[in-house]
Amino acid sequence: MLIDSLSIKVWMLRKAERAGLHIQSMKHFQPVDARRHMSNPLELNYLYPGRELLLDAPMEWGFGLFNLSGHRRFLNDVMQEAFDNPGRERDLLREALRVFYADWQPANAAEFLGVSSGQVGELVDVPPWQACSPWDSHNAVEKSVKRQRTELRENTRILGKRLDINAGWKFCGPVSEDKLEVEVERLARVLESIRRQGICRHDGTDGDIRANVLTHSDGRWRWVVHGGQHRYAVISALGALRATIRVERFIRREDVALWPTVTSGLFSQEAALKIFDNYFAD
Repeated sequence: MLIDSLSIKVWMLRKAERAGLHIQSMKHFQPVDARRHMSNPLELNYLYPGRELLLDAPMEWGFGLFNLSGHRRFLNDVMQEAFDNPGRERDLLREALRVFYADWQPANAAEFLGVSSGQVGELVDVPPWQACSPWDSHNAVEKSVKRQRTELRENTRILGKRLDINAGWKFCGPVSEDKLEVEVERLARVLESIRRQGICRHDGTDGDIRANVLTHSDGRWRWVVHGGQHRYAVISALGALRATIRVERFIRREDVALWPTVTSGLFSQEAALKIFDNYFAD
């Protein structure tokens, strides 16, 4: 007896449903391509609820690794030189990052975030790598555990040996020599890839720079990198005017009272808004 492919598919779907599983087409998980959308991107949040969005975002409105408000664009000159000199990129990047990590050594998470100890007392007692944003969905403990796992995995993958977060954090110093080499290597590999094949993207999980979009009631918006930090650092330092980003969340300023770490009491509304508004100050 011949069984056609449609019958097999129906049979498999029914078996999955009986097992409590729900199967959807991969197309449902592909980001919505909204790169031609030029007005307030918050509108897209209502047009495509629950979907990730691709935006063509102005680079000057973006913030991420080696390009936060206190040290904007410090890598620009060296990155172009590294791009133009194959074989010398690691030496050039190493020299620049050594200066960065020596100069930027906040004493605690509060200083890293740019808020006073009186505004976020608990963050004075923890290292910078335990800093979190007022709108983070994870609580401080969950964030800490997740960050430690991520750093250990990425360090070990690049270095070939175990290196945990005690060796340093990519966003600020101090860092060990091993951690410095990890960051040099990660930037150099992205640079070499762009030199070889240009800036590429795909619809897979790590196919884009992932970002949260911060929106102001007056229509202004900024974007903060959540994933693809090294990709962002290289592309921005090479002088790109715009970048394709995959938006994970929209953070509205007027919702400050509802932000998770504000409702938990870690941040006051005043401190939370100061952190938010710092992204609009440049």
